[in-house]
Amino acid sequence: MSLFPGSFRNRLMLLFVSLSLTVWLPLYLYVEHVYTKQVMDARSKALNALAAAAATVVAENLRERQREIELLAKNPIYYQEGITEQGMVQLTNTLNRLKDSYAYYSWIGFADVRGIVQAASGGLLLGQNVSQRPWFQQGLQGRFIGDLHEAVLLSKLLPVVPRQGPVRFIDFAAPVFGANQELLGVVASHAHWDWSEAVINALASIRRSQPQVEIHILNSQQQVIYPAGDTPVFEHRALQQSAKQGRVIQALGSDAEYLVALHSVPNIIMDKPLNWSILIHQPLALVYQEVDHLRRILLFLGLVATLSLLILIWWSASLICRPLERVAHLAKRIEQGDEQNIPDIQNSTVEIRLLKDAITGMARTLIARRLKLLRANVSLEEKVALRTRELAEANGRLEKLAKQDALTGVFNRLAAQEQLNQQFAHFQQTQSAYSVLILDIDYFKRINDTYGHAIGDQALKRVTNSIKGRLRHSDSLFRMGGEEFMVLLPETSLQMALQVAEHIRVAVESQPDPVAGQITLSIGIAEVLPEDIDSERAVHRADEGLYAAKAAGRNCLMVCPTLPVNA
Repeated sequence: MSLFPGSFRNRLMLLFVSLSLTVWLPLYLYVEHVYTKQVMDARSKALNALAAAAATVVAENLRERQREIELLAKNPIYYQEGITEQGMVQLTNTLNRLKDSYAYYSWIGFADVRGIVQAASGGLLLGQNVSQRPWFQQGLQGRFIGDLHEAVLLSKLLPVVPRQGPVRFIDFAAPVFGANQELLGVVASHAHWDWSEAVINALASIRRSQPQVEIHILNSQQQVIYPAGDTPVFEHRALQQSAKQGRVIQALGSDAEYLVALHSVPNIIMDKPLNWSILIHQPLALVYQEVDHLRRILLFLGLVATLSLLILIWWSASLICRPLERVAHLAKRIEQGDEQNIPDIQNSTVEIRLLKDAITGMARTLIARRLKLLRANVSLEEKVALRTRELAEANGRLEKLAKQDALTGVFNRLAAQEQLNQQFAHFQQTQSAYSVLILDIDYFKRINDTYGHAIGDQALKRVTNSIKGRLRHSDSLFRMGGEEFMVLLPETSLQMALQVAEHIRVAVESQPDPVAGQITLSIGIAEVLPEDIDSERAVHRADEGLYAAKAAGRNCLMVCPTLPVNA
């Protein structure tokens, strides 16, 4: 016995079931495979972008702390007083002020070449021998940033603060040289690891756009050093491979799967790399929520549409039992669009007339629904276009805010890095030289301490306007943080850069602030060189020029001698 007898009703139902599957099954498979891959790719790109931003923020914070220690190592006290009692008293006062300026400095000190601490913030470790500490040994040889470690000598001396786990520090050190370039010792600081929480919190606005995203900092051994506490553990080789390819990875000892992104933290000191990296993971179940929601909607609509159509066909087919020719003719006229002039079928049975009425009613209903669907499509397209424009405007505003300094209105450090990379790539292709100026307001902290931060902010804006007034249309001004600025001079030789820098220095000096009085600048200048391997080389030389200008008495220009490529 056949499963589907040769009746018109059953054959018509089978036909429409097949049509429904033909329409809905490809759409469901598209969501199951293609759309799922698209969602995964989009989330993977978003996680990689967040990892890159986090790595940049961590690197910039490390660079700022190291720069402070390097400036402290060039303090004029070493040249004027030397390692004398009076000189160490003055240095201790300076160390205390620097420690108070940054909440996460736990200790700052100076040890002579024997490793004996001669000056220290709060008098901690004064007179003790630190010659065996890695920061001292490495600091004698040059700049040094140490990996995260537990406190050895300071843990019993620091104030008791409730924390999770042991006290951990990051060390920053730099050698100190006297007036005759003789090595006097090492100046170093211990920054408490609590600063990592503040650094990661700087990304709060970006993290809110990615729910349940966790950010971790890994050391060179791929061990999680932030945050403290329980975190998913990934096998090292699988982590590296999956992060590079944007794939899913499973935590060891768990059934949980994660989408991961791994990005290296840029090294601050090239010959002494930290080899830190940023790991970001997001539960795979969260990524699948959007796909599951769309899949359920499609499945529900498909089932409802198919069931409704089957019911309608079953009822309609039961009425088509008599002369189908007249009904077919009637259906043909409706198919041709003549649904307004339906002829009456004479001498027909009640069933045929009912069928005729059902067909005409169905035709009008379908036409009405088609018009309604067309109107709905027009309205939906208008809404999509409006939301697209709003999203584009919001993205434009967000990009502008991300690259603009809120106080002065000029570009910030992120925009500076992008333009430096672009200019360096242009230089490699065309050999068209460019120059970099690093500017720092002299004694700006004294203005803030004397007149308050409101006057200091006004002074910053006034200096910014003075600098902008002396730049060409092609030049770019960036605020790198605090009172430090950078100027990028495309297609500018070192000699031309010296002239531009002198104009800027004179302009700022000749326009005193109404409250703070005369303000001066120290400027370091550097030109990109053919042997430079990246855009940071010229910036580094300009930084060195700035340090030299500060050491030379400020309110002047200095060009740093050419540094080795591996410096």
